Amino acid sequence: MRRPLFPFAALVIAACGGNSADVIYTNGRIYTVNDAQPWVEAVAIKDGRFLVVGSNADVAAVTGDGTEVVDLDGAFVMPGIVDIHTHPSMSMALRVFCELPGSYYLPTNETTIDALKKCIEAYPDDQAWFFAEGYSSPIMKPETLTKEFLDELIPDRPAYVKDESGHFGFANSKAFEILGIDENTPDTPAGYFSRTEDGKPAGQLFESAMNPFEDAILPLAPEISQLAKMRLLEDATREGITAVGDAYVFERDLADWQKFKRDGQLNLHVRLYMSGNFGTAATTPVSEILRYYEEYDLPGEPGVKMSLGGALESRTEVMLNDAYFEDGSDIRPLIPADAFATYMRELDAAGVQAKVHAIGDGTVRATIDGFLAAINERGSNELRHHVDHCSYIQPEDMARARDNGIPCSAWPMLNAPINFLVNQANIIKPEAYQRGGPTRDLLDAGIIAANHSDAPQANLWPWFGMEASITRGFPGHPEIEPFNADQGITLEETVRVHTLNGAYVLNLDDVTGSIGVGKFADMIVLNHNLFEIPVTEIHRTEVQRTLFKGQVVHER
Repeated sequence: MRRPLFPFAALVIAACGGNSADVIYTNGRIYTVNDAQPWVEAVAIKDGRFLVVGSNADVAAVTGDGTEVVDLDGAFVMPGIVDIHTHPSMSMALRVFCELPGSYYLPTNETTIDALKKCIEAYPDDQAWFFAEGYSSPIMKPETLTKEFLDELIPDRPAYVKDESGHFGFANSKAFEILGIDENTPDTPAGYFSRTEDGKPAGQLFESAMNPFEDAILPLAPEISQLAKMRLLEDATREGITAVGDAYVFERDLADWQKFKRDGQLNLHVRLYMSGNFGTAATTPVSEILRYYEEYDLPGEPGVKMSLGGALESRTEVMLNDAYFEDGSDIRPLIPADAFATYMRELDAAGVQAKVHAIGDGTVRATIDGFLAAINERGSNELRHHVDHCSYIQPEDMARARDNGIPCSAWPMLNAPINFLVNQANIIKPEAYQRGGPTRDLLDAGIIAANHSDAPQANLWPWFGMEASITRGFPGHPEIEPFNADQGITLEETVRVHTLNGAYVLNLDDVTGSIGVGKFADMIVLNHNLFEIPVTEIHRTEVQRTLFKGQVVHER
């Protein structure tokens, strides 16, 4: 259903002045995330940047011929959301024809199958492979995640279906046959298959075992690949997001990003993180990373995404002190310590920022160890290398992160007790699980914690994550028990986590993340004042208007 256009009054008024604004917004409740000036009622914008931030009288002084005036009529305004870790490149291509309902929809095995059947009915005939992504692994029945089940639904072409987390999948018999994967294909700690009693692949794929299937499917035709990426970027704009990090970009994606930049299609700040490794110990040479930026006209400064682990569910994350219910002592980070330290020093020397996936406290420790190899050599974490997820972290490693300026992403979406998070209680010991999602501890330790959604692995829904980071419950479902409620943070803290802290991690805090003179006019107007509603209503937030560099890029 289409909604009415933005209701605020706008007019043009005339006055004298050589430095007049292009547009002013007056009579608002504007939360700036600027400690020196947290609340103002008006802003003036010129050439895409804030010219004046203050009172109605302050902006009146820069109102001239041709200045547009927008009366906010008391509406709540805040900086645009910053999401440092999304996946328009890695995941959206696999969802372009079929996106299955993940944990945020509280799915069941049966509703997931129904959604899959609808996708199959509408699937394009000209695609050699059937592919889809998004199901919630913990609620699926074992007999569903088999070759035989998928063979019944899709007998005529190879099929590959990936879960919402990005760490699991399953495929049909034709897919295994085409790729030559059979009982003679070995498992490794980094990637393996479910097996029948006689050793044949049964259908499920874990971690890097998925790579051959995705290599067979990707890249898609440019027009489809671009459509998939832009779908997530446009959703971001509608949700009030004005800056993102793309946390796994491959060479096949670079032409798309160059086109978006050159054609002026990017209505938000973007920083790309090239694949440094992907499910294996092999790393992309730094010279290759630099070549990408030399040969293509790309948005943002150079960055690399790595993974030192995978998921707790696949036993590919390191947990200290034998925190797994089963002995996890033989689990090691994907990249050996010496090789990771050497790679980090090379990246840092080349001016390339590192973003590293680490969930288990052992994996987080190994990540910090590698970062320190580069930080100690430079003398600071000037490039702001950071840990993504930080789901479990020991106090001594929090202290090391704080003392060396290493940020962690807070992952607010997983502060809520969603399916695959609750499932971790069946995988690790209670004393470890009770330390999960330590957002309160991260902030108390003095670490810069920043928002990331991991979208589309999690929904691109910052208001869900913002509420969950305060209540630690499942927004809209008070009957679901909160997850480690003592780790809840305040509204002021979660707004900062979602704005200025994220801008800091992306090295954009000098130009965005808060409302201040000289910064880009990246701000959003909401349907209600976050500070005047019950926190349990935050997930119902609607973005009425999104401004990026002073231009309206979304309006209800």
